[in-house]
Amino acid sequence: MKKYKIGSGFAPFSPCQERFVAEGYRPAVFLEEQIKLASRVEGLSGIALDYPFQFAEKDAARVKSLLAETGMKFCTLELGIYPDRKWKMGSFCAPDPGIRREAVELSKKGLDMAALMKADDVLLWPGQDGFDYPFQADYRQSWKHLVEGIAEVASHNPDVKIGIEYKPKEPRTNIFVRNAGVLLYLLKCINMPNVGGVVDLGHSLVAGENPAEAAVLLSREEKLFSVHVNDNYRDWDHDMMVGAVSFWETLEFFYWLVKTGYNGWYIMDTFPYREDGLSALQRSVANSLRFLGMAEKLKGCGLEEAMKKMNAVGSSKILWETVFPEG
Repeated sequence: MKKYKIGSGFAPFSPCQERFVAEGYRPAVFLEEQIKLASRVEGLSGIALDYPFQFAEKDAARVKSLLAETGMKFCTLELGIYPDRKWKMGSFCAPDPGIRREAVELSKKGLDMAALMKADDVLLWPGQDGFDYPFQADYRQSWKHLVEGIAEVASHNPDVKIGIEYKPKEPRTNIFVRNAGVLLYLLKCINMPNVGGVVDLGHSLVAGENPAEAAVLLSREEKLFSVHVNDNYRDWDHDMMVGAVSFWETLEFFYWLVKTGYNGWYIMDTFPYREDGLSALQRSVANSLRFLGMAEKLKGCGLEEAMKKMNAVGSSKILWETVFPEG
């Protein structure tokens, strides 16, 4: 099987706090230990870190050394423009111009750090940019600030790729960049080659989308920069282990990524609140590799011909016989 780039953030090694158990479900682990734990996961080759909450300028040399020591790659630098009370009314869209400027300048520093650390890309998730009530937001003003702010950040270093992630809700009741269609509109407005999108499988499910179709739409525009993989029940972003609930949608997602020639990172974005973090991450990586193997097998078994005819019965027969052969 082709060598795929599998990465992960460090939520599996974090306390996994939530509003009912604010201190989390396990003790905190320092960054050095998190990187070493990640290096023990078979099939995992990259890490994603939040700037500046997981690491900052003073930590760069230490992180570089740990990456060299463990053989891990820095796949994604995540911009921390959401996990602080100061962003409660937004980051790029905040009504306070000082907060908006802080979001832009922090993001520019993040691009500089990504270039220094040789990260493959930067993840920008405007999760606090949205609204909770009718008549709360001036949509024209908010979208103006969003487009102009991200464009200014992207112009700071055109050699650094920025992947914008969408999500329908949480932490805001409604996030402005809520689905693949809205994301594509935002990318059209920004219209810069180093700005693309990220499809999080779980976010797509919660948005009521078909994740495979979302990935194809971004791929058609050559704007699919990265994907996050997890699972949920479509009602909330549970960030469960890969393939735990939505088996066929997950398989179709991987199938179309393989079919369209996607060669970016597959980032495990899971929060194993009550499970052992290392074991849960290993399971998600192993499941993802199994899905990728199945996707490769499906490429040459007549499935495409059945889909061209919209033959659902034929597709179902091929899928079951290929994925679950009898005897």
